[in-house]
Amino acid sequence: MAVSKCVLVYGKSLNLAGIAASLRLNANLDVRLIDPQDPHAKTKLAACVPQTIIYDLTDLPADLDLKLLQDQPDILLIGVDPSCDEVLVLTGQRSRAVTAGELASLVGGDGSPPRCDT
Repeated sequence: MAVSKCVLVYGKSLNLAGIAASLRLNANLDVRLIDPQDPHAKTKLAACVPQTIIYDLTDLPADLDLKLLQDQPDILLIGVDPSCDEVLVLTGQRSRAVTAGELASLVGGDGSPPRCDT
């Protein structure tokens, strides 16, 4: 039996509730919906140990920040915009860049697309 991946839908909008309901149809996902205003939200977030956190880009929770990505580099932060069909995906994945040339390559300065590999 496959291990369920914890997906945290972090927000209280109707859009996010619909996303959570849709994702719950996938048996491989353990989907949890948490209201960031809940006084126990941080405890619930820590108990879940999510691989992915989905949030509303128009209502960004203050506690989703770069420190979270540093502390949990394998986590995906996925921001959804209810006004269009775009998402913003952030990850704490790291890549080695020792020289200025490697840094230029990382950001696509050598003509290739920007990359992030380990």
